[in-house]
Order: sequence, then structure tokens, then C-alpha cells
Amino acid sequence: MKKVLFISITKYNLEKDKHLEKKFQGLSQGIQAYLLGRGNFLHKKIWGTEFYLFPRIFYWPLVFLFAPWLCLIKKIDVIVAQSPLVEGFLGTIIKKILRKELIVEIHGDWKEGPFLSKKRRLAFIERKFVPFLAKFSLKNADKIRGVAFNLIAEAKKIAPNKQYFIFPTFTDLDDFLNEKDAKFDKFILFVGHLQKVKGLDYLIEAFDKITAEFPEFKLVLVGQGTEKFQDRDNIKSKGRLSLEQTRVIMKDCYCLVLPSLSEGLPRVLIEAMALSKPVVASNVGGIPDLIQDGQNGFLFEVANSNELAEKLRILLNNRGLAIKMGEAGRELVQSKFSNDKYIENYIQMINS
Repeated sequence: MKKVLFISITKYNLEKDKHLEKKFQGLSQGIQAYLLGRGNFLHKKIWGTEFYLFPRIFYWPLVFLFAPWLCLIKKIDVIVAQSPLVEGFLGTIIKKILRKELIVEIHGDWKEGPFLSKKRRLAFIERKFVPFLAKFSLKNADKIRGVAFNLIAEAKKIAPNKQYFIFPTFTDLDDFLNEKDAKFDKFILFVGHLQKVKGLDYLIEAFDKITAEFPEFKLVLVGQGTEKFQDRDNIKSKGRLSLEQTRVIMKDCYCLVLPSLSEGLPRVLIEAMALSKPVVASNVGGIPDLIQDGQNGFLFEVANSNELAEKLRILLNNRGLAIKMGEAGRELVQSKFSNDKYIENYIQMINS
């Protein structure tokens, strides 16, 4: 069984994020996993995995020192860098020094994504380093995994002769697929970080364009972030909710809208489709991998509030179409996205 070190900037809460249990218990069937991530100082062996978490302020200095030591002490076979940027850079350095196999993962747009999600004081400098880091990591990777076809296509421009794998992030859908009490209440739902990259301004503009025609409908926002929105009679912000709380709201929405400016393969779309909800999203990133326009939902041009308003108008006027699209989305999720399929794909990638 191969020993695999995951290097990630994800913030982990092992007590609250229950889907991690299924993910890492599944992976432990075929690999011995070690993970470096962000969180409160912690070393814990659980679910067949050793977790090493460091606070954000100390994360990179400690990880640059700790990761090579861990590779030596634990006799790591494979390093998985969960981004082609700093994680990939560190993974490449360790690979070259200790001769380890390197897998670089791509979960989203590494070119513009970091600059759309939040304001960066040194963005003009960072923009010069991002292409260098990505090229350095991808060219030195032994294997490259992307969550969507467009991400693989971009990577192949830099490193065409690599072993490529494509499959989505782990999404625990059991509770979503087993939900029996879903309804189509009169509200449109958004779930995600309240950040510029999510395109919420365009969603609110589109909603305002159709309010007079559909006065009974509300817009509900779930999430928190740097973008602040004032509650109105027909727009309600719920703040950050747990996965279970989100599912309870999502099961009763009329449709879910994701107006992002940049995306990988959004888990929230898969969750909504598992609940038989029609989805409306911008035609960007890996979203077209999920939405078959006019069949299980609608795509619209990025940042085009007029087109989004028109798609919503069609959907809200035709409940039968909404139900039909929702059923088609559920069928797609059942056929392509499952816990077992993810585990199978991941272990096969490690051992290939």
C-alpha cells in the first residue's frame, strides 16, 4: 500500500466536517494517507489518515520545513499537491530532492481565480509569479488530475505529454439522494462564498429585472464573505450554514443559481441536482461539464444579467419544465457522481 502525502491550503475542522470521514476512510482502503492542511495546531490519526494542521499565519514556513522531514520519516511514496501554485512548487522541490512521485491537482482557474476571489495588495507582483509557479509544477509533475475538461485542456498547453486524470472532487451525496421531502417553493437559491468571483451583483440585477413579473418569489443567499448585501423584503441572507442546514433549505428551493465569474467543478450544483432541482449557472470553467443547456438546467453568458433574467423568466413560468430538468439532473448525478466512484478513481490514479 503506497504512502501518500497531501499538501493543501484547505482549512480543516475534523469535528464538524463529517464528509471527510467517508472520504478518508474510503481512501484508506487503498492508500496510507498523510495530510498537511490549515487549522488549529493539531496532529491526529483518524479515518486511516494522519492529519497535521497548522494555523494560517505559520502555515507556509512550517510546511516548507515539515513536509520534507515527513517524507523522510514516513517514507512517503507519492506527493499530491492540491494546486499547481505554491503547493505544486513545494511538491516539485521535494520531488527533485527526495525523488518522490508528484501528482498535481487542478481544482479551478489558477490564472485568474486567485485574483477574483479577493483583493490582493501585491496582485501586480503575484500575477508575474503565478504563471511561473504553474508551469514549473505542471512540467515537473508525473501525473496531473483536473476536476473538469477545460482545466485539463489548459494544463495540456503547458505539459502535453503527461498522464492525465479527470474526475470531480469528493461530494458526499447520500443524504441529498435519499431526501424524500423536497418541494418547489417560491424562492431562488444561491449557495457559496459572498465574494466578487461568485458574480452575485449580476444575480441581484437579474432578479430585480423579473421581480415585477414574479412578485411572490424571493431570492435567498446562503454563505458569508467580503461582499455584503442588505436584506430586503424579497432578498434574504442566511449567512453561513452547515451542510445539513443548507440541504434543508436547498430541498425546498425552486431552482439554484450560480452566477460565478470563475469556477472549477462546483459541488453545490451537484448537490442541487441530487435533490432534483433545476440549476442555472454561468457558462464558465467546469460548469458546462455538469449542465446540459436546456435539459437539466440553463447556462448563460458570464456577467450577463439580461440573459440570466431571461433564463429565470422561462423557468419560473414553467413549473413542469423545472421538474423535468430537476429529474434529468438527478439522473446525471446518480450515474456519474458517487462516493464509491471517487474512491475507485483516486486509488487507481495513485497506483497506475
